[in-house]
Amino acid sequence: MSQEIKMPKLSDTMEEGTVLEWKIKEGQKVKKGDIIAEVETDKAAMEMEAFDEGVVSAIKVKEGETVAVGTVLAEFESEGGESAEAAEKEAEPEKLQDTEDEEAAEDKEDKEDKEDKEDKEDKEDKGDEKDEKDEKDEKDEKDEKDEKDEKDEKDEKGEEKEEKEEKEEKEEAAEKPKRTKEPEKEKADLSKRVWEVARVSAEARRLAESKDVELRRVRGSGPGGRIVRADVEEYLSGRKSSQDTAHHEKRKEPRTGGERSAAKKSPSLRKTIARKMTESWTSTPHFYVTAVVDMSDVMRFHRQLELSVNDFILAAAVRALSAHPEVNARWQDEGVKTLDKINLALAVAVDKGLYSPVIRDCAGLSLRRIGEKARELARKAKDGKVTQEDLSEGTFTVSNMGMLGVDSFTAIITAPQAAALAVGAVTEDVVADEFGSIQVVPRLRLTLSADHRVLDGADAAAFLDTLKGYLEAPVKLLESAE
Repeated sequence: MSQEIKMPKLSDTMEEGTVLEWKIKEGQKVKKGDIIAEVETDKAAMEMEAFDEGVVSAIKVKEGETVAVGTVLAEFESEGGESAEAAEKEAEPEKLQDTEDEEAAEDKEDKEDKEDKEDKEDKEDKGDEKDEKDEKDEKDEKDEKDEKDEKDEKDEKGEEKEEKEEKEEKEEAAEKPKRTKEPEKEKADLSKRVWEVARVSAEARRLAESKDVELRRVRGSGPGGRIVRADVEEYLSGRKSSQDTAHHEKRKEPRTGGERSAAKKSPSLRKTIARKMTESWTSTPHFYVTAVVDMSDVMRFHRQLELSVNDFILAAAVRALSAHPEVNARWQDEGVKTLDKINLALAVAVDKGLYSPVIRDCAGLSLRRIGEKARELARKAKDGKVTQEDLSEGTFTVSNMGMLGVDSFTAIITAPQAAALAVGAVTEDVVADEFGSIQVVPRLRLTLSADHRVLDGADAAAFLDTLKGYLEAPVKLLESAE
């Protein structure tokens, strides 16, 4: 039976995908569970696998080509199967036979109704003749009555039998179309599912079977919760006593699922970034405000408490947003909408481009907890394991390029957010204090990009001043908010 391999829709927002690599060739025989291709969306890379055996008849899309969801990627002929057209023709006689059976059942029902009506009329005529007979002849009357009772009893039994047979015939006639339609529905469902993206990758399934792992116990990290080999390995490592052994085995395995090497580009992700940044830059009236912060106390606490400088910056941003809710807002329906929750988006550079995973509802989190969540999301982004949920509903973005040696820069706001904070590197600056003494001070430059429809210059300056106050007196950030 001829089948089409189409570009699958891996998420609600997916509109197109890229064929990164074909694992098959025209004329090649494939088996159920074989990996046939690797496709990539703006979220991650995934494997497609076969759900049937057969031969690849044609490949329609080249490697590296980006196509819309639903586009035919290749064609496939099932072994020992038949074409969809032949299957449909074969089903036609069955449908015709079902129709004839239904019509025959209806004709029989009409005929039986007619016979019942005639029997009833005969009974009424016989009753009238009986009334006209000589009432004085008691013997004849008794014999006639006995004969009539016997006949009525037979007629009643006959009617019950006919009604029972009629009911059974109707039920059988009604059941036949159902039995015929069910196989057809199963064929349609099978045809639809033959070339869908697997919820569990083939390598993950084989590893789970070899290690006797129940896949329902494994948490998937791929898009839509899909289970890849790395997820099974992580589950297995948790069951083993030797972490070193588990780590060694994990390093030996090739990268699969959402994990991609730096050698491969991501045109679909690049296109998504280009589209979103262009929309933000052209639709949002940006303005910028910069402040220089004395980081002396942050650097001291950073060394003593083993907390990163970025942890302090993120926590200070959250506290400043709580103090200035007008910044945690957006322009919507010709007006400003202030948002209830602070969802902090973190710009994370990866081999393929840029991700912005989100720390959700972080107003009540402590400095240490914010740092932990930030590192967890950064790891997921770099490993290509972020989900659609991880990347959605951010209300304010922090982009830190300080670790890349950048002293200062300006960020483009991610629409529909109202602002973004650009963080530079901590530099050792020579400054004069209030008494004219020269000293070296660790300082940080922060630049706020703001939407002028939502904020004015004074609003942005007040926000930066509060943020600067938390960083220059970081002891206030150590007070747990949880």
